[in-house]
Amino acid sequence: MSNKQKDTIGFSVLLILISTLGFSFFPIFGKIVFAGGANLATVIFGRFAIAAVLFWIITIKREGFPRLPLKTWLTLWGMGGICYSIQAGLYISSILFIPASLAALLLYAHPIIITVIAVLIKQEEFSRYKFAGLILSTFGLILVLGLALQGINSYGVILALSAAFVYSIYILIGNKVLKTTSALVSTTIISTSAALTYALIGLLSIGGLTWNLPWGTWLGIGGMALFSTVIAMLTFFEGIKRIGPTSATIISMTEPLMTVVLALILFDENLTLLQGIGGIFVVMGGIVAVISPSRNKIQQVNSSIN
Repeated sequence: MSNKQKDTIGFSVLLILISTLGFSFFPIFGKIVFAGGANLATVIFGRFAIAAVLFWIITIKREGFPRLPLKTWLTLWGMGGICYSIQAGLYISSILFIPASLAALLLYAHPIIITVIAVLIKQEEFSRYKFAGLILSTFGLILVLGLALQGINSYGVILALSAAFVYSIYILIGNKVLKTTSALVSTTIISTSAALTYALIGLLSIGGLTWNLPWGTWLGIGGMALFSTVIAMLTFFEGIKRIGPTSATIISMTEPLMTVVLALILFDENLTLLQGIGGIFVVMGGIVAVISPSRNKIQQVNSSIN
């Protein structure tokens, strides 16, 4: 391998790591903005409204205004306005009840959930790799949660695992849509529809959208939009172009581990030794499932929207 090729691979890995760090900050920003008085509708609307504006600028500059079939438009709007809106709300809400580090580990049960669903609906063939991944992740979840959920808020756990399940459905749908449109265009439309959904929720819910917030809270929402959404997504997609979706996905599975470290440093959150080991097993199970050789293997090109 030439030095130029090594430099290209190194830069590609760096792009994915920047993306992963951005996504790992999402629950961290969530802790900050909730503590600053923002409600759920305001947080999600603010994140995606800012991101959507930036994505539209980039999309129109790079690709022009998207000309898509009506079916594709409706599918993307449904993905953002329904699937992703629900997933984002469940995930960020879970950190109100459980540590951000634990929520991140539970969300990363989604590669195994995807594998199970894909096998059940016959999108993938079952294999020894998938079985091994399922066993590893299941064992890891038992260690993370404990057999009796002792000392863990079960409601927060349900929210985080529900987010992982909805995320899996979102990815399965998204990988079909990506065959007809670019990742940038699909992300732009999904972000826009998610923002509009939470704008509607804010208008209809008691308390509505909260605008009178400290500047630090707005900075947190802005960081969530810029670093954990726009920069994270663009670097992930650029990394995929260079090293492929499988390698990118495997590298991005360091996300929950990054969140654990950040939560430990910033919030003094602590996981037990068994929970830490369990988290490693969860991630390992996901990696085994991703690298499983299969003629119909799902490539998670659009999976990194946390």
